[in-house]
Parts: sequence; C-alpha cells; structure tokens
Amino acid sequence: MMCSFQTISWIAFMANRVRKRNRGAFSASIDTIVTLSITIGTATILIAAMVMLGFQKAIKKKLTAFTGDFEITKYSGVQHPHAPTSVDAAQVCRLMADLPDAIESVIPFIQKPMLIHTRAGVTGVLCKGIDPTTLADYLIAGRLPDLTQSKHQNEWCISHHLAQKHALKLGDSVVVHTVDPNARYRKLKVVGLYRTYLSAIDEHLAFCDRRLMQRLNNWASETVNGYAIFLKDHVSPTKALRTAILGRIDDDLRLISTQQKYSSLYDWLAIIQKNTTIFIVFILLVAGCTMVATVMIQLMERSYMVGVLKVLGAYDGQVDAILLYNSLRTLCLGMIYGNIIGIGSGFLQAHYKYVTLEPALYYMRYVPVYIHWTVLVIPNLLILGSLSAALYLAIQLLRQKKLIEALQEG
Repeated sequence: MMCSFQTISWIAFMANRVRKRNRGAFSASIDTIVTLSITIGTATILIAAMVMLGFQKAIKKKLTAFTGDFEITKYSGVQHPHAPTSVDAAQVCRLMADLPDAIESVIPFIQKPMLIHTRAGVTGVLCKGIDPTTLADYLIAGRLPDLTQSKHQNEWCISHHLAQKHALKLGDSVVVHTVDPNARYRKLKVVGLYRTYLSAIDEHLAFCDRRLMQRLNNWASETVNGYAIFLKDHVSPTKALRTAILGRIDDDLRLISTQQKYSSLYDWLAIIQKNTTIFIVFILLVAGCTMVATVMIQLMERSYMVGVLKVLGAYDGQVDAILLYNSLRTLCLGMIYGNIIGIGSGFLQAHYKYVTLEPALYYMRYVPVYIHWTVLVIPNLLILGSLSAALYLAIQLLRQKKLIEALQEG
C-alpha cells in the first residue's frame, strides 16, 4: 500500500517530536555516541581504502615504469633473458593496431649484465638500453640519456643507491665492462640519478642508449632482447589480455608480466589488501552493533509511546518508519561528517604529504593516497547498505514486543 503525502508528513512530524523529546533523555547521549562512532568508522574506512589503493597504484606504477606491464622475449630451452630477439616490426605494429584500447606503446629494449669498477669495489648491474622517458617521474638529479644524437653517447643513468655505494656524482665517469669471455670495456658518464626505494630496481638497474648496447653486442640496429608493452592507465594486465597478446606473437616468443617478475612485491600488496578488507569488515560489524543498540534503547524509552500509537490505529509500518526516520538521520549525519573528515584528510595528504614512512620498509617516503570517485562511492554504499541492514534487523526485533507490555511500561 502506497503512503500518501499526509502519511509521510505525519511520520516526519512524529519522528521530529520524538527526537525533540529525547534531547534531555539518556538516548540523546547514545545518539551522540553513535553519530561519533559512525563518523570515525566512515572516515577510517575511506582513508583505509584510499591508502590501500594508493600503495597498489604507487608500487605498480614504479615497476611498470621500468619494465612495462609485459615483456616479450625470446623463448629458449635455457630461458636466457639476454638472448637476441628478432621480431618483425610489422608484428609489433599489428599488436598495437589490434588492441588499441589496451596498449599504450611497445618499446624495444636490450639488457646486458655489466660490472662497475671503482675504488669502492665491484658491483654487478643489469644495464638496460630502452627509451627512458617513462623514468622521468623518478629522476631526482640530472637528466636522462640523450637519444636525439645521430650516434650513441657513452652516458647512463644510475640509481641514487649505486651512486652512494660507489661515491659517484653527476658528471663523473666510471669504467664498466661486460660479463663475457671477451669482456668489452666502456667509460660511461653519469648524467642522471633516479630513486624508487625498491631494492629490486635501485640495486640492480642502470639505463643507457639502446644503440650503445647494440654496439657492445655487435648487433644490427633491428636486433634487441625484447619488447616492453606499456598498457593504458585504465587497463589491468588480465589473463584475457595476456591470452590476446600471446595469440598475436610468434610461438618462439614468450610473454612475461611484471607480476611474474616481481612476485614477492605483489604478494606483499595482496597481504595489505587482505588486512585492509578484514579491518573494514571489523569496523562495519562494530558500527552495525552500535546502530542496533541505539534503536533498542530508543524502544525501551519510547515503548509506551509505541503502544499508544498502535492503540490509536497506527500501523506497524508507520511506527517502524518513525523509528527508522530518526535512526537514518543519525546514520546520515555520521556518514556526512565521516566523509568530510576522510576525504579532507585524503586531499591534505595528497597535497602536503604530511604523513611520512620509512622507505626501507614501505618503499616510499610518504603515505600514498588514491582519490577517485569509485574509491569514495563504493565504501559509502557498503557502509550505508550494511548499517541499513542492521537497522532493519533492530526494527524487526522491536515488532516482537507485545502491545499490552508496551502500555504497562508507561
């Protein structure tokens, strides 16, 4: 049966009268406590979601900036990662043409193990010849290797960690050589320093002109170790996308995802996500219990009023609506305050980065936050749905009270 406008107005009027009468009662203090708990719970859930996704986005962005989302390399029985790979340029162009909504770019690369010789000692690095423009966000000093010259330059970009280890600074030259039976030596100038705080990258990777690597290997200009596939920002490296790419490359090539190469880091991110999920569920359970307790307290204080309303002809649904109206008001106020605090804290952290971290433990200097409409809407819908279900449960419990008992309590 549909409610008329007069019925809705009467329900709102009665709910407001009940709320005004409750201002000096014990339930008023309970309302304040519940509003505060929902505010804190909502803000905490929003911040937890923004931080969790911020960690995932920041770590994945660092890894893909240096290696791409996928790498195409030569498949061989020994799985040698530095074997030359000849891929028809038309095949690469066809890959981008067939998957334009997913693939941003496909960049050739050459990687070769090399040794750095300085007074501080000898260190092995993996020197990677690749278009370094994706590394610009992590450059902390100097510049990227110059690829505009007609001939390759003997220069490279190394990590801040390697520079400190070997007491190198911008402009210094260092002798390196290949790890081959017939080692080839080069003096390379340090033109840039990068830093990611990821030991898997900072301790092992250096970057230079791809043509320098081809020169050291005596390779032709079209010969490379593989191709790095960079996906568009909104695309994830799913199994379906992997299958689509594999179906478009030769059978003697293999496709390696960043998640496979750095599985330990992705496992760490999965643990963070699991812990955050458990934390959010716990907060929802606590908030739901407080909402149920609030409605039950309101019943105990207003049971006589409920009995009188039923004697005067009020339907169960109308009495439920009065209680629900006040409870939803408390819920909505708590969520509004929680959103203001949670979203405000997220924007302040994104702009000022006032909450810092230990890079050795968390791979970054400050707490990252990811602010997107989905991160804000989905948690709010989850909170609203969970607490509304708790309210419905409480109101159903109220219906079990007999009319004569309610009148006797008055």
